[in-house]
Amino acid sequence: MANYNCLMIDLDDTLLDFGATEAQALEKTFAEFEFPYTEENLAAYKEINNELWMAMEQGKLKKDAVLVGRWKKFLAHLGRLGNANKISDFYLNMLGQGAFPLPGALEFLADVEDFATIAIITNGVEKAQKSRLVNSHVMDYADGIFISEKMGITKPDKRFVNIALERLGVSNRKKVLVIGDSLSADIKCGIDAGLDTCWCNFNDRENNTGLQPTYVARGFEELKRIILTEEEIENAGKDHEAAV
Repeated sequence: MANYNCLMIDLDDTLLDFGATEAQALEKTFAEFEFPYTEENLAAYKEINNELWMAMEQGKLKKDAVLVGRWKKFLAHLGRLGNANKISDFYLNMLGQGAFPLPGALEFLADVEDFATIAIITNGVEKAQKSRLVNSHVMDYADGIFISEKMGITKPDKRFVNIALERLGVSNRKKVLVIGDSLSADIKCGIDAGLDTCWCNFNDRENNTGLQPTYVARGFEELKRIILTEEEIENAGKDHEAAV
């Protein structure tokens, strides 16, 4: 029997490459609204965006204030007037077009889907995330999709995973693993809910947060070995070979 039979998996930078999605969406948005596409302006946008998202995780801002507020601040950075709501809508539509699975992500999901319930937990925007889930084929493996915008709660609020587990009908919390790349959102959420956690540290980052995940995985093979037994891993591999 698998070590964990319910996986609560973050989406961006855990399964999908958000950097590639963001880069594509920003390039199209800058072109549409004639913003100078420079390294300085890209860095300014990302600094503003990160600051506002962190404030949201800390409960200081609502999501709408982040989505539109980042463009208001960016317009101020440029010294320009503009309709931040219109820019935000366009950008979110462009984000929805970006579906870039991380190398090995879909293979990982295919290996574990027969052994565990797979729930996707994301703080992203519902419209954009649903499109990306479908286009990337991550949706094909998901038993449940939980998006903060629809739930009215954002990670790291522990109610996020508690409500998700209730809706999934999962009662054995010892067999639940919260998986994600963000220590401040995913891992804190899992820890606060009393669940085991796995930090997907795929880029060898340092942990300066004081948060201690149950596991650290530096790739999907490592993650798979945390979840499945050796026998299950062998059987998953054979199933793939048979399918080919």
